Amino acid sequence: MLKHRKWLIIAAAFALVVSSYPILGAAEGNGEGQAEVQAAETNTAETAGESTSGAAGTTETSTTGADTTAAAGTTAATDTATAAPAVSLTPITATKKMIENEQYELYIDEKTGNIRVVDKRTTAQWLGSPQVPRTTMPNNKKFIDSPVHVRYTEGSDIVQTYTLKEAKNKLAIKKQDDGSVRVTFTFTKEKLTVAVEYRLTEDGLTVTIPDKAIKEKGTAKLVSIEALPFWNAASGEEQGALFIPDGSGALITYKKEHPQYFAGYSETIYGADTNYDQANYTEVFSDEWRKAMWKKEKIALPVFGNYRGGIASLGIVQNGQYDAKINATPSGIRAISLYRTSTEFLYRKQDVIFIGTSGQIPFFQAERMKGDREIRYLLLQGEDANYVGMAKAYREFLQEEQDVKAVKQDGVPLNIRLYGGLTRDDVIGTTFVSMTTFEQAKTIIDDYAAQGITDLELTFEGWSEGGKYGDQPDHFPVEKKLGGEKELKELSAYAKQKGAELYLQANYARAYSESDGLAKKKDAIRGMDREVKENPNFYVSDRWNNDDQMFYLLKPERVVNDHVSKELDDYAKLGIDGVQLSYWGEMLYSDLDPDSVTQRSQTAETWAKATSDIQSAVGRTAVDYGFAYMLGRVNRIDNAPLDSSHFIYEDETIPFYQIVMHGLVPYTAKPANLRDDSVGEMLRMLEYGALPSLELTSEPTSNMQRTMEERLWSSEASSWLAPSAKEYKAVAEVYQHIAGKAITNHEKLSRKVYRTTYEGGTQVLVNYGDSDASHDGVTVPAQSFAYRGGGN
Repeated sequence: MLKHRKWLIIAAAFALVVSSYPILGAAEGNGEGQAEVQAAETNTAETAGESTSGAAGTTETSTTGADTTAAAGTTAATDTATAAPAVSLTPITATKKMIENEQYELYIDEKTGNIRVVDKRTTAQWLGSPQVPRTTMPNNKKFIDSPVHVRYTEGSDIVQTYTLKEAKNKLAIKKQDDGSVRVTFTFTKEKLTVAVEYRLTEDGLTVTIPDKAIKEKGTAKLVSIEALPFWNAASGEEQGALFIPDGSGALITYKKEHPQYFAGYSETIYGADTNYDQANYTEVFSDEWRKAMWKKEKIALPVFGNYRGGIASLGIVQNGQYDAKINATPSGIRAISLYRTSTEFLYRKQDVIFIGTSGQIPFFQAERMKGDREIRYLLLQGEDANYVGMAKAYREFLQEEQDVKAVKQDGVPLNIRLYGGLTRDDVIGTTFVSMTTFEQAKTIIDDYAAQGITDLELTFEGWSEGGKYGDQPDHFPVEKKLGGEKELKELSAYAKQKGAELYLQANYARAYSESDGLAKKKDAIRGMDREVKENPNFYVSDRWNNDDQMFYLLKPERVVNDHVSKELDDYAKLGIDGVQLSYWGEMLYSDLDPDSVTQRSQTAETWAKATSDIQSAVGRTAVDYGFAYMLGRVNRIDNAPLDSSHFIYEDETIPFYQIVMHGLVPYTAKPANLRDDSVGEMLRMLEYGALPSLELTSEPTSNMQRTMEERLWSSEASSWLAPSAKEYKAVAEVYQHIAGKAITNHEKLSRKVYRTTYEGGTQVLVNYGDSDASHDGVTVPAQSFAYRGGGN
């Protein structure tokens, strides 16, 4: 009987503990799980540090966490499956006012270094450390309250830590002469020191990580820093979403119940560095076999954000954007019921190298990437506290602070990319396959004119000697089998006479291995193993590398000095309207040549300056996809992102990119003849305000059999003339009302119906459904579109 009572007492005690701490958090980050479990077992209460001085001086404390036993804060629902009448939350601990301006006040938690910003006029507040249920595990509470998360390595693995993880960690708070607040964090065990500076602006907050404050005094080498990882985080009970810049943009909406996610979004701004195998391939076997990453969209704009309960925060990565990730984490991961988004700045990159028969060897950059990192937070409220408001705020930021001027758009151009030619390997020698001569291009102009379409923007690819994969980065002389320089000049003059514009496509980034214009040991970038970096094409069927189609990425500064600069006059003499620059707007890489190391920021700077030089010499420029560093330097963006990657945790694809760009820079959709879903992609083009485009050849597409061209399945101009003219006329009726106009609103009216509103009041409605839909007196046919308004 006594034994029975003893076990009853033990069972009751166990049930009480479980009810207090329902879930023990799983590790988030390499090498962290076991330490977190131990912390959960041993830390049953938080110990408050001691403050030693006022706001104007320096405060140094032990970072053991905030006092969770202080007076209770406000009450709110939590992200749990079973609703409770009320849940007691931890208090707001950032109560020490440090700085203020006319609009905002900034408060700091002297024990953690985390912050709170309050709008003095509306009393709205943005928390760096959100209130959470008091039942939150102590280790997770420390994780949430830590304003800085760090990843480091001591040679092989990456380990995550955070400022409140160890009781011996220290912080020092200092109000600086420039009106900012600097918090210096020391990770005692790792012998790492980092600092964060907070500054108030007229529209929000700036968070800076000064490079000079970083100290590495032990074996731990810094890999990344994530500042304010829980800024404006929200629970599933709240109304709102995380915004991530995945392609055109995507939302992760807040909800109480959702499938179990094991990882969140973590992608590099401007795509992964093409120089690193680990970031670009899913499998790497020996030094010869690579399996390409599955297709996903890239981050074209260095932004992220979230909104909840009438307030929003848009983060703009101002410094360090070229080597940074955007993170977005749904609730439930690590048993934390919060949705959060942030920027993770990279200081060292990792790859694998092969030495002899040793297999994969993990390898880190020895030198830390220098430079201050900075995030600008624009704080929004009311009707602007959503993705439309955030996109409009970023557009205004680009125009007013980045001096991006709007490109004037006259009319509604139909963009046609004409494929000149390429070589084919035969049994004996090679043969040039001519797909569109310059004379045939004139015929295409005439054919569209006969259909009543004269507003054309033509881009000629594969026009230089050897065609598409010829002697790049050399682009002159002009291929004689297409008509040579004489007929290209005539085509340029003819296009102008007919009211069309002519661009020539140029490739100064990725040269074919057989190119006579390439000296790979001098011109090609090098990887972490200091060897020339190969960049092959991949088989469509299984994504393994096809070494018969080998390319090399070109050193940015060398190719600009030795090729771009020397060809400016040649372009100008042709009388063309512009140059379309392959790869420069959709790919970004570094060069690890020990004799001339080039970081991605330097590559972007070199390309951007060269684009401006081409624009000055020729008149116009265009790029694909449209990374932000090209804004203000291009007149058109081709193949702009019109979709997201549709990761499992993404709930909605949104036109954030288009709301920013429309009326600022014209952009085109994917070529109509290359669509996977002809109706759906046409409607998406209309919903997102993208200009129509085609990629055509004069000769039958079948002529390109046994060549390296595998993208064009149907390109013969005569086959696409009638259907493309019909679609163009249908959409041009709408586009003439929205050309050059900013998007002012975008709404999801029902599951399959969306409405986009422009300056002047024009509304475009698209219906992806199988039945007609009516909204506000407008009937939208099934799988079609409608518009109303059209005022100026």
